Amino acid sequence: MSAGNGHARARRRVFVVGLDAATWDLVLPWAESGVLPTVGRLLREGVHAPLRSTLPALTPPGWTSAATGRNPGKHNVFNFYRGRAGGLAPAPVTPADLRSPRVWDIAAQHGLRSVVLRMPLTYPPDPSVGVMIGGIMTPKGVDDFVAPGALKATLEARIPGYRMEVDASSLKAGDLDAFRDDAFDLQRVQTEEALHCLRHEDWDLFWVMSHTLDKLQHFFWRYMDPEHPAYPGPGPYQHVIRDFHAAFDRALARMLEALPAGTPVVMLSDHGSAPLHTYLHVMNWLSDAGFLALRREGAARRGLAAVGVDAKSLVCGLRRAGLGWVPKLVPRSLRRQVPQSSMSFARVATRIDWSRTRAYCPSAPGSGLWINLRGREPEGLVAPGAEFERVREALRRRLLDYRDPRTGESVVVAVHRREDIYRGPFAEGGPDLLVETARTVCMVEGLGAQALMPAGRSPEERTGNHARDGILLLWGDDVRRGERLPRAAIEDVAPTVLYLLGLATDADMDGRVLTEALVPERLAARPPLVNEQPYALKESSFRYSEDDERKIQEMLEGLGYV
Repeated sequence: MSAGNGHARARRRVFVVGLDAATWDLVLPWAESGVLPTVGRLLREGVHAPLRSTLPALTPPGWTSAATGRNPGKHNVFNFYRGRAGGLAPAPVTPADLRSPRVWDIAAQHGLRSVVLRMPLTYPPDPSVGVMIGGIMTPKGVDDFVAPGALKATLEARIPGYRMEVDASSLKAGDLDAFRDDAFDLQRVQTEEALHCLRHEDWDLFWVMSHTLDKLQHFFWRYMDPEHPAYPGPGPYQHVIRDFHAAFDRALARMLEALPAGTPVVMLSDHGSAPLHTYLHVMNWLSDAGFLALRREGAARRGLAAVGVDAKSLVCGLRRAGLGWVPKLVPRSLRRQVPQSSMSFARVATRIDWSRTRAYCPSAPGSGLWINLRGREPEGLVAPGAEFERVREALRRRLLDYRDPRTGESVVVAVHRREDIYRGPFAEGGPDLLVETARTVCMVEGLGAQALMPAGRSPEERTGNHARDGILLLWGDDVRRGERLPRAAIEDVAPTVLYLLGLATDADMDGRVLTEALVPERLAARPPLVNEQPYALKESSFRYSEDDERKIQEMLEGLGYV
């Protein structure tokens, strides 16, 4: 088989395993202490490095940059959503938004076959690459998330309880037991799914990703962290995160045993994780700072908010008391008088006075702020050019000066202009400013009782945060042994995987082959090659239905992203 790169090519395989949100802060000490023996062996026999993620450090742009070797300004995936009028009218991203080929797309152009399990932007699954099973951003309840379609029936017959994703609905009721049990059982399902494909499918590239750890760390961090302000002391949840890592380590051992001899391994995360102590309700801050104007609320709503009553805490309290049916009996006109603890942007947008608003945040997970720009936003206020730059710089400086009144510490550590972060023909799709909060602060959209609120007041609140540095580990015959390397960029993953597959990289990629991870003799015998002509990307016109968009919105709300 010809790889099109000038080298006579024996068959080369690569196994890529992704663990969403994994951080060396947890993985290294657990590997060294024997909790993660499989990862410990790979560390001793391979190389590892911190892996700097995208900004925002978020699942869709992070994994897409890893798979394409490009920054969001080239691949066009910035967030869970894409805006249709500046940052307004957001819709969930789909493969139709993608503008760069992923490693498995490139492999298919060389006649290679891939198995791709649970990566973002893989719904609907594409059978032309080999095997594909949809991941996050697949609408809940769909049946066509496996390609080829006949494989789904096989998996259902062989794996009891076969399903695509963890059920986050238990979080809305504050039922952490049910959420934990379902997450661990899903790990069993996904392990058997991967093992079946490893053993029964023909493949050159095998890329499998688990997103479950990210969900568990969001909601169980405070239970393992004695330094977290909401740490409740030892209890039944204190080892949930450690135990899930151990379950993943056991699954990894089984997958490694199933690999053909000589297969190199690339293990990575799309971003890291950290404790979350404080929510920054950025819309509150924009209003307080004079950049966003809101229409006034009714007296009843303001009064309830003033004494700390909100819809979420009220409903959860009723559920815990066995009275979850009570809100259904309350007329809608009265329910509207109860303030939301943290309303999404979609619910806040109708209260914004756009004639007096200069900046807004339509999606806090995207870490971005947008200027209400004349000619771009439907009710734009700020003129393009000099006025836009003045407002943007004023907003940037005010954020950098913002301090937590309780501690005096900075809430925001960096604010970047879009053009300083994104490069490429689609960079304009990113927000005007990108905000990096302090490590234990998470920016959330909508409105809260005030700009800064403590995290962990109830079981359904997140207490684990994203961090930009994830993990990268390489292992195999071509890889050096037992070394820690300097920080790599997430865009370096795709070129390195292509090299291990024996394929040329693309000159348009931002990343590079991580030659410092590889044995010099191998590099001398087979130096990296580059295609000057970019690889093609098969176009997609897929868009979600309104019902599917609603399901994805509900899923993201359930996981605390909006």
